Amino acid sequence: MKKVLCSLAVGIAALSFSQINDNQGFEVDNGNYSNVSFFRSKTTPVCEGSYALIRSFWSGGKVGSTTFSSFSSNGASITVDFKYRTYLLGTSGKVEGSMKVEYSADGGTTYTEIGNFTLDKVITCTTFSYQIPQGEVPKNAGFKLRVSGEQAGTGDFYLILDDFKISQGTLAVSDVAKNDVKIYPNPVKNMLIINSSSKLTEAKISDFSGRLIKAESLKDNKIDVSSLKAGSYMITVTDENSKQTTSKFVKN
Repeated sequence: MKKVLCSLAVGIAALSFSQINDNQGFEVDNGNYSNVSFFRSKTTPVCEGSYALIRSFWSGGKVGSTTFSSFSSNGASITVDFKYRTYLLGTSGKVEGSMKVEYSADGGTTYTEIGNFTLDKVITCTTFSYQIPQGEVPKNAGFKLRVSGEQAGTGDFYLILDDFKISQGTLAVSDVAKNDVKIYPNPVKNMLIINSSSKLTEAKISDFSGRLIKAESLKDNKIDVSSLKAGSYMITVTDENSKQTTSKFVKN
């Protein structure tokens, strides 16, 4: 059966101040987003309130998208949270597909993947949470967030997206310089080395759903990742001043 791809590109409505900050629960059709195939619905099992975005995936499904955009980035880190769930389309439906989360810092020309999930069962509301590191979306850059769903096999199911919260911190004067934390080798097989001019105290590794995989104190700026399954992960390191930096790495 032909696979069907449906994407949701989410950014932020233009703001009058230099800081991205948007909450979208779809309770009010305020016109700061546009839908193709995904649609705002009150009749589906939503996660928060009464409304959500919904898309049905089946053999006759087509590409769809919802788009917000912002040029209000101040260069600080951006936190993205939203809820998603699946349920069956009809009594003989089957959840069989995937969902991918990406962001763009150039108005949608290129995207960076920050999450990729297999959808293979009915799930209740689950939260996706991710922090895009400081400097990844430069000041006044065209920011977008895209969530894509894809049908696989004979799956007939609904994907519901709800309660988007996208916020950006304040960039302090002392943080204007590019962060000097670097990790290598990347991709890595066994030992991940972390370089920084600051003294590092802790490292936490999580997957792209935000689930904590490993956490440990740092003594020699190294962390053993040999036990991790192959794939993409995020590592967040904390220095002696409680400043945190998040980086992406690939485990071979």
